Amino acid sequence: MLSARPALPTLYLVPAGRRLDFPTPSGHYADVYRRIGNQPWECVAHHACSPYLDRTPLDTNAEYYIQYRDAQNGLVSCSTVVTSAPEGIPTRTCWLRLSQP
Repeated sequence: MLSARPALPTLYLVPAGRRLDFPTPSGHYADVYRRIGNQPWECVAHHACSPYLDRTPLDTNAEYYIQYRDAQNGLVSCSTVVTSAPEGIPTRTCWLRLSQP
């Protein structure tokens, strides 16, 4: 039985990759799913711990969501989707902009 959605996961771009922070309710397990562009969703971590660090080098933006499962591996709930490049945050450094006042 699906329950209410847990708190929204938070995604950070860090030097090592993309860090995903999420709550894990007591007695539940978290599976992390990632999608790149229009490709299908892929499970990148089973029984993941928070924070989850995705070190995979990617040229494009990635989306993530969390599936929460109970001890019997039944789906309990899913988080909302978060993206690795929110508007206003560049995915790459632009050295030309560093010289502008």
